[in-house]
Amino acid sequence: MTRALKTLSATATATAARNMRGFRAQPGALALQRQILVQSALAAKKDQKMTRAFSGGTAEKGSEEAAAGPLDFHDTKIAFNSKTTFELFRGWVVFQVCGIGPLVRHCDQLYSMSVKVLGSTITHFFMRHGLFNHFCAGENAKEIIPKMEHLRKYGVGGILDYAAEAKDEEPKAKKPVNEEEVIGAPLSAKTYEYAGESLCDANAEIFMDAIRAVKDATPDGFAAIKLSGLGDPQLLERMSTCLVEMAKLFHRVSNDPSTNYDVSTVPFYAMDRSFSIDWDTFKNNWPRLFTVQDEATLKAIFEDIDKDRDGSINYLEWSESIRLSHINEMARSCINPGPLYHSALNEEEQRLYFNLCNRMERIMDLAEKEGVRVMVDAEWTAIQPAIDHLVLFLQRKYNRGETPIVFQTYQTYLKGMHDKVVRDLARSKKEGWSFGAKVVRGAYMVSEREKAAKKGVESPICDTYEETEENYHKTIDSILSHNVGATGNAVGKDTQGEILVASHNRDTMEFVTRRCTELSKDKSKGIYFGQLMGMADHLTFTLASHGFKAYKYVPYGPIDEVVPYLIRRTQENSAILGSPGVQEERSMVGQELRRRISPF
Repeated sequence: MTRALKTLSATATATAARNMRGFRAQPGALALQRQILVQSALAAKKDQKMTRAFSGGTAEKGSEEAAAGPLDFHDTKIAFNSKTTFELFRGWVVFQVCGIGPLVRHCDQLYSMSVKVLGSTITHFFMRHGLFNHFCAGENAKEIIPKMEHLRKYGVGGILDYAAEAKDEEPKAKKPVNEEEVIGAPLSAKTYEYAGESLCDANAEIFMDAIRAVKDATPDGFAAIKLSGLGDPQLLERMSTCLVEMAKLFHRVSNDPSTNYDVSTVPFYAMDRSFSIDWDTFKNNWPRLFTVQDEATLKAIFEDIDKDRDGSINYLEWSESIRLSHINEMARSCINPGPLYHSALNEEEQRLYFNLCNRMERIMDLAEKEGVRVMVDAEWTAIQPAIDHLVLFLQRKYNRGETPIVFQTYQTYLKGMHDKVVRDLARSKKEGWSFGAKVVRGAYMVSEREKAAKKGVESPICDTYEETEENYHKTIDSILSHNVGATGNAVGKDTQGEILVASHNRDTMEFVTRRCTELSKDKSKGIYFGQLMGMADHLTFTLASHGFKAYKYVPYGPIDEVVPYLIRRTQENSAILGSPGVQEERSMVGQELRRRISPF
């Protein structure tokens, strides 16, 4: 095993050396390579002096010069002014290594092998001085404050992201409890192995520490949280199943041949929700599914859902009426127990659900008090409907002011996501709260497609990159256009939507900045750009130098817990790491290294 690891290391080194041939094409390249290695070992103080000498002045001066001209994402002085020469060289090496396909595909196995053979101490030593320090900022909230302050000097904000994440795995079932003692469904009698509520309480404290750190280091920044860290992921999956069944029930109650297609294999977000259910349809079909005392009771149920009293129920009203704690009571009245009956939460699950809600509210209460915005990360589709439901609950409570506190994350590689965004925009306007969103392409593409194939159902992921791109830009445009022209003093339903565009794609940056100009949007308010730390500096710092609100995702956490995050990011972005955009960035890093080191 040791020999195999050495061979792989030698392969990576040889590949990096081959890629240095680009430097050999330059006059005096051999001396240049030697100088790069020497410069990489210099102390930070000397390195910073050299950077200033070659970059033509301070960050502030570079920013002033950039702000006066058009956006140029190819200006290496602006893109890398915040980096020392050692950091640039380390980044160049990381890009070379991440470009080795076999290494990326098997990095999780290689990591496990290295821990077994070399031990965690040696393995983590090399990871800390390579991938970890390049992509992460530290192991706890206090360690990352200096990094955030450094970013702030260059006009870049920070998004604190505790990167340790729950494992996406099948539940491990214990022996079922007595089904007769369980409210609702037999399948909800199943319990699962779980680390415990104390771990979730500890994670809540970590997220609260991140909020305090944002307040102290970058008041205009964000904190990012994962709800899978605040509750049992299997509970979130059970909740999601329940919510999916409620969406399917909307179709069954409609009993309209034009809409009542087989939704059992249709991805959740791609289900048609454009129709309404009138009283006659409801009166005819509801009693076929549920036991009802009399027509007066049935009418009361209909009117309770029909919030605007227009005589029909649309999906916004239907979903607004869903209370997970009440579905159990509905399930008991099923005439023929089916999927909805089996998905209802039992008493123990409801207790855990309320504990999860309490943790979320504690975090958001602190965020509201400190004036810190919180982005709730999207996760895998088996638990995402529950996350959407919980975030909506939080947005209704905490986004009542001019500026939203809670930001939902939309993964636009999912089919039907643009329609969901449009529904949520309409919901925020109708209910009177400020809309806040982070928009990404998506991070679980490989695993989601594999799961769908195993289940024999349609993949929830867009079939082509072009479809994802169209979905992404349509979603961004809908949010940018929301309440355009509203005054700065508008509150709640009249506020313009706020958006963070999380992308490493230069074309997307140009699309968004162009649309901002066309819509006469204030680029310094409500429109944010985010890129991962260690990547796309030519986008982040160029945008910041032109007055846009640019941010770096600053992951942190114990190195042994963050490794799965780094591996997943690397594997899921393997195609991106070989894309023209990353090749362009790698070339720019090399160009800047040559500029700094070359005596001419």
